[in-house]
Amino acid sequence: MIDTKPLETLEMKIAQVLERVQSLQTERGELQRQLATLRAQCDEATRQLDEVARERDALRRNQRDPEQEELIRSKITALLAKLEAA
Repeated sequence: MIDTKPLETLEMKIAQVLERVQSLQTERGELQRQLATLRAQCDEATRQLDEVARERDALRRNQRDPEQEELIRSKITALLAKLEAA
C-alpha cells in the first residue's frame, strides 16, 4: 500500500499557496484603486496650486507701486500748480 500522506500534505500546501495568491491579487487590486485615487487627488491639488499661482501673479501685477504713485502725484501737483498760476 502506498502512503498518501505526502500527497495530502502537498495538496494542502498548494491550496494554501493558491489562497495566498488570491489574497495578494485582491490586495493588489485595492492598492491599484487607492493609487488611482491618490493620483487623481494629486492632479487636482496641482491644478489648484497652478490656479492659486496665477491668481497670485495677477495680484502682484495689480499691486500698487509706491514709486509710480509718487511720480503720478508729483506730476498732478505740478499740473494743478500750473493751472492755478494761469
